[in-house]
Amino acid sequence: MNCNQVGTCDALKGLCTCPAGWRGFNCVDPMKRYCTHKYRDAGFEVPLVPANLSAGVGGPHMNMFPRGHCGGFCDYNTAGCYCPSNTTYGRVPAPLDAPPGAPPVKQGRPMFQYCQPNKMPDGSDTVWGTVDPEELYGPDGWCIADAPKLQCLCYLDGWQGPTCEERVEMFCLNQCNGRGECVHGYCKCHKGWHGIDCAHRSADVDDSSPSLVEERPWIQDFMHTPAAQDFLPGATRKRPLIYVYDLPSDYSTLMLQYRHGVDSCVPRYFGTGNSTLHSIEWVYMLETGFVEMLLQSEHRTLDPEEADFFYVPVFSSCFTHPVRDTADSLREFFYHVSMNRAQGAINMVLEAYHWIQSHHPYWDRRGGRDHIWLFTHDEGTCWAPAAIKNSIILGHWGRMDANHTSNTAYGHDNYSQDYQHPQFDPEGFQKKMAPWLPCYDPQKDLVMPLQKRPDHYHLSPLLGGATRERAWLAFHRGRVQFELPQYSRGIRQRVAKAAEEGRWREKHSMLVGEREDVEGDYSELLASSVFCLVMPGDGWSARMDDAMLHGCLPVIIMDEVHVSYESVVDISQFAIRVPEADADKLPEILLAVSGERREEMQRALARVWNRYAYSGYRAYKPRFLELQAQHAAARGDNGTAAQNLVLGQPSTASRLAPSLPEAVPDLNPGADDAFTTAMAWLYSRIPDTR
Repeated sequence: MNCNQVGTCDALKGLCTCPAGWRGFNCVDPMKRYCTHKYRDAGFEVPLVPANLSAGVGGPHMNMFPRGHCGGFCDYNTAGCYCPSNTTYGRVPAPLDAPPGAPPVKQGRPMFQYCQPNKMPDGSDTVWGTVDPEELYGPDGWCIADAPKLQCLCYLDGWQGPTCEERVEMFCLNQCNGRGECVHGYCKCHKGWHGIDCAHRSADVDDSSPSLVEERPWIQDFMHTPAAQDFLPGATRKRPLIYVYDLPSDYSTLMLQYRHGVDSCVPRYFGTGNSTLHSIEWVYMLETGFVEMLLQSEHRTLDPEEADFFYVPVFSSCFTHPVRDTADSLREFFYHVSMNRAQGAINMVLEAYHWIQSHHPYWDRRGGRDHIWLFTHDEGTCWAPAAIKNSIILGHWGRMDANHTSNTAYGHDNYSQDYQHPQFDPEGFQKKMAPWLPCYDPQKDLVMPLQKRPDHYHLSPLLGGATRERAWLAFHRGRVQFELPQYSRGIRQRVAKAAEEGRWREKHSMLVGEREDVEGDYSELLASSVFCLVMPGDGWSARMDDAMLHGCLPVIIMDEVHVSYESVVDISQFAIRVPEADADKLPEILLAVSGERREEMQRALARVWNRYAYSGYRAYKPRFLELQAQHAAARGDNGTAAQNLVLGQPSTASRLAPSLPEAVPDLNPGADDAFTTAMAWLYSRIPDTR
C-alpha cells in the first residue's frame, strides 16, 4: 500500500517506517496522541471540564504536568496545541476527504505551556492555565490580533518570528541527505531512498532526481554521508566500521516529532532566515548528536555484513524528558505500562532489543557483544536492561559499585522502586534490570563527555582566549538542594555547608554555591580558577567536562565513579581525587599542592583537553574556528596578553599558580576530539567482541 502514502518504504526489508500519527507494518493504523485535560498531583487525579474552549478539539485525558493541556485546537498526531479554528490565527485542519498525512489548511499560532487560559468560559479556574483568556482571545489577543500584546513561545520546530509564522527548516539527522522531506525530525524519503537519514537507495533509484540542496542551500552544511559512495575493491576504510540500525521510528524519530520545544532533544536547529542555532538547555543532546556524527562519519557502513559494530539509535532520554512529561495521554503507546519515567524508558529499550533480535541475525551471532547503546539520562547506565548488558554501554554515569540502588532525588526517575502489574513478570519490575551488576564496567563500557557547544567554553584559553589570572583557588557553581538530602549523595550539601561555615571564599578564595550565590560569566569563572570541583548531581555531573574545556584542574569527589574517559586517559596527570569522607577538608588538601605541581598538571591537561570537546562535529566546527579567529585578532601580536579579572581580587591571588595553560590558537578542531577518541577506543575493543 506504499506505506499509506505517509511513511517510507525500506526497499531492502519491505517494511514501512511511519511518522507520528500512524503505525503498523503499512502505516495504516492510526496512533493518536491526545492533549491532556486532567491534573495529577501526588497520585491524585482531579477531573476537569473538557477543553473545548471556543471551537477547539479536546477530550478527557490526563497528564503529570500541564504541558499537554490545550485550551485551543489539539493536533492528535503530536499533541501540539494551536489557536482555535474559529479565531483569526487558528489551526484549520486538512479536509476529512484529504489524503492521509495531508498538511493543515492553515498552520495556526501555537499555544504552549505558558499560553493556556486560566479561566473557563463560565469563569471557573482551569487549574493548569496561567494566562487571562482576554490575552488569547480578546481584540489584542494572541489568536486574534496581527500584532498581539502577548508573545507566546514558538515551541514547534520549523516556525520562527514574533508570531511564529515564519517557515524555516526543521531538524532532521543529516538533513535527510537532501533526499527526503524533514518533518519534525522524521525523514519522509523520496521514492527509492530510505533509512533514518535517507542514505540507503534501492537499485532502481533515479539518480537524476535533484537533491533538495539546490532549492535549500542552507542544509548543505549538515549533509555528509561518505558511506554512500561506491568503494573500489580493496579500498582503505577507516575502522571501526559501524552499522547504524534503521529501527522503527517508535524508538527514535517519533520522539523528535513528539518533543515540545524547538531545542529539546536535538543539538542544533534552524532560526530566523534558516540561520544555524545551537541548543543550550537540553543537557542530553549527545543522544541525537552522537548519532548524527556517526551517520556523517567515515566509520559508518551501509553494509551490515562488513560492520565491526552495530549502533542502536534509541532516544530514551528524549522519551524520558520532555516526551514522557506528556506521555500519559498515549493510551495505545506500548511504553505506557510503567509507573515512572525510568521504567517507561526500560520498556522502550527492551522493545528495540526484541525488534533487532527478531529482524536481524547480528545480535545472536555474538550475543550482542558488538552492539553499542547510548544512555545519556542521569542514571541511565544503571537501569539499562539485563538483556543488553553484554553490549557496549556508552553513557555519562560511570558508577561501578554492584548491587546498587537509585540515588535520584526525584521519585519519577527512581529505578529501584518496584511495582506489580499484570503485564510484568510475577517477580515484579526489577527482573528486567540487573542491579546486581555495576552500572558501568570499565572493561567494556565507556563514560562519554557531554556534548557542549563551543560558546559554552568561549573564554577558555585552550580555545585561544586571552589568558587571565587564575585568581580563584577552587570553583563550583550548581544546584545544592538542601531540601533533597539524597541529591548528589549529599556531597554538594556537605561541601556547601563546610564552605559557608568555614568562610572558604574569604579565607581561601574558593567559590562554592548556587547561581544566585556565585554570579558572573560561567566560562570566565572556570577560566579564572585553578581547581574545579567535580561532584555528582542527580547521577552524572557535567563538571568534569566543564573543567577540562577551560584548563581548570578537576577535583573529583565521588567514590567508585569514573568520570569522562577515565578508562582511556590517565587523569592522575591533571586531576585530584578526594574521598567523599574528606570533602570538608578541601582547603588544606588543595593548598598543599605546590605551584610546581599545579603547573605540571595544567600542561598535562592542555595535551588532552580537546578529547573532551566535540569540536569536529559539522554543526560546531565553523563556530569553533570563528572563536579561534576572534581570539587571535584580540591578542594581536602579544600572543598571550593577560586579561584582568572583573570578579574582584581574592586575598590569596599572589599565592596561586600563574596563568596556565597558555593559549592553543592553531588547534585543528577535528584532531583527536571526543568523537575520534571514542572511535579509537572502539577500534581497540574489536578483538574483545569476537
